[in-house]
Amino acid sequence: MNDRLQAVRNKMAGLNLQGIIIANPTNIKYLTKIEAEGVLLITRKENIFITDGRYMEEVSNIITPFDEIVVDDQKNISKEDYENFFLFCENVGFEEKYLTYSKYKEYIRKYKINNFVEADEIIDSLRVIKDEDEISSIKKACQITDSCFEMLLKYIKPGLTEKQIARKIHEYYLDNSERRII
Repeated sequence: MNDRLQAVRNKMAGLNLQGIIIANPTNIKYLTKIEAEGVLLITRKENIFITDGRYMEEVSNIITPFDEIVVDDQKNISKEDYENFFLFCENVGFEEKYLTYSKYKEYIRKYKINNFVEADEIIDSLRVIKDEDEISSIKKACQITDSCFEMLLKYIKPGLTEKQIARKIHEYYLDNSERRII
């Protein structure tokens, strides 16, 4: 299992949580590298990512057996399956800053959760401490930004508009970054 998911489990144990529902796409990506829409359920024994069938192939290409994440198409999950996810969980955490009240009520009903516990601090506390991959990404981003600034120093001259300069910056990032920047 990846280190981030294991760290979540360790924090869950310290807070007497037997499960947690992660719905924030940013947190799902942080924990799993999955960028598809869905919900990540983490219990003491398993990790389940529930998504729309359109994303199944994409998700399958991202995760590895090492990740120990079961991927399910939400259309194939029965009412009983939802109820069984947290069957032996007394306390289940959720992201209170992300979840709307209507989703909160839906999750209580759908997952048959008795004690829903606010648990934003679990992921937040992990994300503030950077690992080697994050540090490497930050360094690379700084190098690209420094290089862009050097290019701008040669490009900028009187008479250019902010829009022209912004377009040049945007083009530079599109040409020099690994992922598309919007």
